[in-house]
Amino acid sequence: MIAVCRMIGFSFETEQDVGVFFKHLQSMAQNGKSAPHNHGWGVYAIKDNAVIYYRSPRPAYEEEMTSFPAKIGIFHARKASEHLPITFLQLHPFIDNRGKAFCHNGTIYDIEYSSIDSDTYSYFLKIKDFSNYEDLTNKIGEIAQNYRHTGMNFLMINNDELVVYCGYSGNKDYYTLWYRDTNGFVVSSEPMDQRFKPIDNKTLLVVKDGKIEQLRSI
Repeated sequence: MIAVCRMIGFSFETEQDVGVFFKHLQSMAQNGKSAPHNHGWGVYAIKDNAVIYYRSPRPAYEEEMTSFPAKIGIFHARKASEHLPITFLQLHPFIDNRGKAFCHNGTIYDIEYSSIDSDTYSYFLKIKDFSNYEDLTNKIGEIAQNYRHTGMNFLMINNDELVVYCGYSGNKDYYTLWYRDTNGFVVSSEPMDQRFKPIDNKTLLVVKDGKIEQLRSI
């Protein structure tokens, strides 16, 4: 079994209700590709300049969430790689103390673990301290070259920006990320409706206030 997690990210000019995104996460976790994704879930979102951060070891489809408005955020439902523990420590999103939150879809093999047995957490540590987005692009490229992987997809909150990377070594049907950029920006592991378009492999997007500001190929 490889990790085929499900993710959703969003960015808007003004706060929008996020309940529909949680419901889509629940649907993907229970009935989506390579379901069930039943090893926990988490959310990181910014509402009124306050952070909402929650992780649970229960499957998303077995929980309820009180809906709330937010301007930017990420959701993640985990399906663990077979060689990794299934504990609270491995739940996404991971955060740091500099306004970053991170979730990942895929498996990165042979990457050195830090304080947590998690390829995702190690991935986060290796790329999170970047000086600009060219620097981040280079860091991602180095990991892609140096470590065997299935998918390196990630969603990252960088203060008021949503950073999206779609990158995989195969299994296009599983790992392609989908987005819409009308009435704000939403990205998801599986399309929510017909407005969603695929992101090309090895592509980095930077989104602010619901608009794509940068698009980089890696």
